[in-house]
Amino acid sequence: MVKYSYTHLDEFFVLSQWKDDVKGPFGLHPPPGDWASFKAKIEALNDQCPPGESVKVIFAARHGQAEHNAIMDKYGPGAQVKYPMLDPDLTPLGRSQAYETRLALQREIQRGMPIPTKWFVSPLKRAGETCGIEWGFMFADGYDIDGGGYTGGKGHGVRATVIENIREHLHVHLCDARCPISTLKAQFTSFTYPAEITDEDTLWQPIDVRGRETEEELVARRGEGIREILERSQGDTYISLTAHSGSLRGIYKSLNVIPRKVIVGEMNVLVIRVKEIQD
Repeated sequence: MVKYSYTHLDEFFVLSQWKDDVKGPFGLHPPPGDWASFKAKIEALNDQCPPGESVKVIFAARHGQAEHNAIMDKYGPGAQVKYPMLDPDLTPLGRSQAYETRLALQREIQRGMPIPTKWFVSPLKRAGETCGIEWGFMFADGYDIDGGGYTGGKGHGVRATVIENIREHLHVHLCDARCPISTLKAQFTSFTYPAEITDEDTLWQPIDVRGRETEEELVARRGEGIREILERSQGDTYISLTAHSGSLRGIYKSLNVIPRKVIVGEMNVLVIRVKEIQD
């Protein structure tokens, strides 16, 4: 099995405050907003890479506010135990946060921002709907934030692949368990579900059965998720990934990116040099 090592090329983007990044070119520097130069540099780096190496640009997003986040904001620590909910949906605020990112993506694409050619998403509903709202315009989606309508299922027509190993940190909370795949397929009709994903959730277990996933387990499982994404995106430079705060922490650690708290609705653009390591 091919393994990978990662180097974060941090000279391209400032990971600053999302309230500022969403109004501009996602922290691109210098000079601000020069997407043509950015794409030329990425192409040059890939041309210079020896066999077995490549440069990937990852649009890494956290889902918008979901129902369990709203409960936590209202009632504080312990609310997820007192008010358990399975695989919660986005709130209206969460949908508006995703829509704000959608508008920013549309604006920056008009300014020359490169477009992903592969989309990957956690199987949890809040991540799937966020991905759909943010990227649905690439797939002739007619989503209307005011009317609340959408086409192409709750994934808004986005042809994303579901990756089990980029789902949220396995806490003891029911909100981190997922619905059966058969249920998700009926709602997210445009998504691809790899055959190896079981219908029922076999990862999440109650605290008296399994306990909380350790940080080491978190990083190892997200590392496996990243490896699967790379295997499924051979030849693709620009990739979209939509997940969760805890899972993004594990993904950042796997990619040798300094972990940071990613707020609901935030998107970071990461430039990663990937090197194949043969066993």
